Amino acid sequence: MARSVATIQAQIIAQISSDPNLVYTDDQNIVRHITYNTSHRALWRAWTYVIAVCIAIVEQLMDIYLASIETLVSQSAAASQLWIQAKMFEFQYDATNPQIIQLINTIPQYPIVDATKRIITACAVSIDLANNVNVKVAKGNTFVALDPATELPAAQAYINIIGDAGINYNVISLAADKLYIKANVYYQGQYSAIIQTNVITALNNYLQNLSITNFDGSIKMSDLENVIRQVIGVTDVVLVGVIGRPDSPTPSDPTNSASSTILIQNQQVIARLYNPKAGYMVQETVSGYTFADTLIFIAQ
Repeated sequence: MARSVATIQAQIIAQISSDPNLVYTDDQNIVRHITYNTSHRALWRAWTYVIAVCIAIVEQLMDIYLASIETLVSQSAAASQLWIQAKMFEFQYDATNPQIIQLINTIPQYPIVDATKRIITACAVSIDLANNVNVKVAKGNTFVALDPATELPAAQAYINIIGDAGINYNVISLAADKLYIKANVYYQGQYSAIIQTNVITALNNYLQNLSITNFDGSIKMSDLENVIRQVIGVTDVVLVGVIGRPDSPTPSDPTNSASSTILIQNQQVIARLYNPKAGYMVQETVSGYTFADTLIFIAQ
């Protein structure tokens, strides 16, 4: 960042003042330092001002050039996972007016940038063992998958065009993974009228907030227990069974399915973490296995 003229001049004067070689003998045969004359009209001080102005102008020009380079780099070919994530948030989609990437000044970009057409609200980028770049995305405030017939192909084509040649980008957008929780929730009896609603609301809010703050992050079994315990009126909780699964295929029995991942079974922790395939989760939707079906409330 360019320094001010005053700052540069002060540094020059400080350097001059510390130089013992800048001395002279005046007409009274007294040895003095050049800084003895402190007048702003002194020749030595005028020169410090002129030089300070020149240096300040050079530094300002360097700042302008650096900003131009940084802008060019930010728009250039992919260099990092964060760059890909940022670019996916800039993806534009319109069902009736196709958004076409064009090469403008050697940079692939939209000829018209329209933020209202940006539909992706969640994105996470990872690299698998085969060096494929997996880009998980979702849309909406309450996350949902991109339309597989229209929006997803458009997003895939977008990253293929703006990304590095020779890199395999795999855009993934799936419906939310499902979470089954069987638990014994102990509570103070005076909360009997609201305890079930409050606990289920707390769990749903936790899953939604986790999706926003840690998209494609893992869910912890210890966090599930803490969420329930922190509900007013709850005195204790025992997690009997916890199972996570991808949205598809949908089993008739999530507790006995090849696609399900058992996390807690018979109160024993099998795996402390679950990473949702879609990047986000909601409660189990199969009838008979929702939170309302599987959370047992016991008054004390």
